[in-house]
Amino acid sequence: MRRIPTLVRIVFGLVCLTASSLMLARWFNVFPDTNEFVVRGRAALCESLAIQMSLLAARNDVPMMEANLRAVAARNEQVQSLGVRRATGEMLISVGDHQSYWTPKSDGLSTDSQMFVPIATADKPWGTVEVCFKPLSIPGWRGLSQEPLLRMVLFMGSLGAVGYYVFLKRVLLQLNPSKVVPGRVRSALDTLTQGLVILDDRQRIVLANDAFSLTLGRTAESLVGRNFCELPWKNREVHTQPLREFPWREAFTKAKPKTGVLLDLQVNDDVRRTFVVNAAPVFSDKRRCQGVMVSLEDITPLEQKKKELHFALDELHHSAEEVRKQNEELERLATTDPLTECLNRRAFFAHFETHWANSERSGKPLSCIMVDLDYFKSVNDEFGHATGDEVLKGVAGLLRTTARLGDYVCRFGGEEFCVLLPNSPLEEALSAAERFRKAVELSRFCGLSKTASFGVSAISLGAKEPHEMLDQADKALFFAKRNGRNQVACWRDVPPDLVIDEKKINRHKEVAAPVKEEALLSIPYHAVSALLSALAFRHRDTAAHCRRVADLCVMVAETRMSFRDCYMVEIAALLHDIGKIGVPDSILLKHGPLNADEWEVMRHQDSMGLEIVHASFSCESLSQILANRKAFFGGTPHQPGLPIAEMIPLGARILAIADAFDSMTHDSVYRAAMSPEQAFAELRVCRESQFDPALVEQFISIQRSRAARSVPETTLVNKALAVDVGLQIERLVIAIDDQDIDRLKALAERLQLTAEQRQSTAIANKACDLRTAVMEEQELINVLETAHDLVELCRSTQRTFLDHSHKPAALLAAGSR
Repeated sequence: MRRIPTLVRIVFGLVCLTASSLMLARWFNVFPDTNEFVVRGRAALCESLAIQMSLLAARNDVPMMEANLRAVAARNEQVQSLGVRRATGEMLISVGDHQSYWTPKSDGLSTDSQMFVPIATADKPWGTVEVCFKPLSIPGWRGLSQEPLLRMVLFMGSLGAVGYYVFLKRVLLQLNPSKVVPGRVRSALDTLTQGLVILDDRQRIVLANDAFSLTLGRTAESLVGRNFCELPWKNREVHTQPLREFPWREAFTKAKPKTGVLLDLQVNDDVRRTFVVNAAPVFSDKRRCQGVMVSLEDITPLEQKKKELHFALDELHHSAEEVRKQNEELERLATTDPLTECLNRRAFFAHFETHWANSERSGKPLSCIMVDLDYFKSVNDEFGHATGDEVLKGVAGLLRTTARLGDYVCRFGGEEFCVLLPNSPLEEALSAAERFRKAVELSRFCGLSKTASFGVSAISLGAKEPHEMLDQADKALFFAKRNGRNQVACWRDVPPDLVIDEKKINRHKEVAAPVKEEALLSIPYHAVSALLSALAFRHRDTAAHCRRVADLCVMVAETRMSFRDCYMVEIAALLHDIGKIGVPDSILLKHGPLNADEWEVMRHQDSMGLEIVHASFSCESLSQILANRKAFFGGTPHQPGLPIAEMIPLGARILAIADAFDSMTHDSVYRAAMSPEQAFAELRVCRESQFDPALVEQFISIQRSRAARSVPETTLVNKALAVDVGLQIERLVIAIDDQDIDRLKALAERLQLTAEQRQSTAIANKACDLRTAVMEEQELINVLETAHDLVELCRSTQRTFLDHSHKPAALLAAGSR
């Protein structure tokens, strides 16, 4: 049951005391009796009437007597009736219903409501004047309500209740309950840095220390006596709504402490403070809860920092999301042939392997089409390479728009394209190839009419791995060209005894030395990509070098080898430095030249890489290329057991030239980069002794032809920087989210090193700032701000490269195969 407020009980007591005082005053006749005055007035009226009636009776003027009585009755509302009775008892005059109102008294005395006065003439009784008045008191509740004393009591009680309540409420606010707290205790509480408030059982403030009062900008005395719940507490979820549930009220009601509650207090129009509130009940000696002690820790600065951190994180995530989108664009550029915007070889191999595995697992059909433009060399010879490039772009666009959604169009090399058709059986692939053929035949490119030959194969024709199916499609393509070009040929229609003389179809390929059947097993490109990604994480420059060398190898190998052998050389080039994964960072990341011991460690990386490749793929052909890539064409003095001249595998000879050329034309810690012409001269100096002379001349011819259409080296550097920093920024944001300080420090250091290697001073300096902020354990907000600036720099770098890369001139050679 809810208790009646103390103030109300006090007011009720005072009202009762006032009513009792009025009644006692009436009892002791301190207040005059109003009825007595009324009776006296009525008696005086009757005496006056008697005198008038006596005078009129002496003249026996009865009409005048009646007129006077009626006038009195009309003027006095207290008079109910009047009458004049003769001494004989005869009713002479009756005004009003006198017979019914007048009741003769047995004692013959007048009352307060019935009065009679005798009339005499010549000292002889003549009669009496009888007057009936309204009763002074009405029986029942109606009469009680008109009792003057009661009305006085009710009036004074009501007025007093309001007056007492207002007066006492204001007086009680002026009282200082904190005086019951000893001064030394108050002084001790005032030394606390957090706010402390003591409440009574009505949640009124008994004591507030200086820390809390200063936070509100008020004096402690002005807070005493106020209801703590009436302060402008705000709902943290919806600040516009006042707070309904209070922890101190719950602590008092349940007699249990309530801790760790966050509340907002609107100090003024512009200032809102946030407190961590702990409330504990205060018990009397009899274990009765008689109040609450509330501690309030002001965490407004922390909340502001928290908001700033959230804002900084949101900004960082927004920037990181932009970096991620730009990474996707860079990934698209990295998987796309820059001239034709078709898939490049490596992206195509990855998709091919995925769909091949799905087809083997689910039994769904899979087909591929090899495409080669007829007499394309004559276009370059007669109209120039620029026209040839425009024709290639036109044919590539035609193939992409004619292909179905879900098909993959790849520029396989030179004027060759390959189309992968998932979920397409052989007959559908043949129809698609015929559709492509007609589209090419009916189109004109730079004013020229061109035709193309098509070779088709499918998984249903017995291929055991992806490159065998590509070989089948390639042989079908040769069959189509031998039979007149501008036609579609299927592998199942190729005679088994067909002799492929590839020199007659303008591809100048020489078949490499035969290898054992078990060496032709497919090498999963996803596994190659995983190893290359691991190498890129350790040392991105080495991974970039491997990709460039692979591109150089393919340019030469595709003119001399079958698709499968060309793929083998490409994989060997991608993995030829994989052994550097095991080289310590102190050597791998060293800025200066290596000493003799460090070179010894680096020499061991070749054998380590060979072991990794052999353990990963068990491919003898691939291992032979890597094992002999450093064999000298004229004999290897320091390793006499290595093969010489034509005994060296063709792939190893190509890889040796490409590796040497790329190393010479790029900066290293022990040598400045040469120009391509200087590198060509060096290759020629070493031909016959170290390199295959015929391959050297072919390599130089291909590179000079390519140089006319390539982009500046700075574009390639910018691309490498954009890709590297983009990937590292994504990891950096994850580390910040996880608050992984060690990882954040390592990533900042790696990003600094990457930027220094790519000669990006701004990014390197900002990464150094981030690393310093982490190492010095600066506030998280400072770390976030530095990280955000770093991300913005990286975004700008990526954006600059992407904007430049969308220009056709820059796309000619910036992408990797």
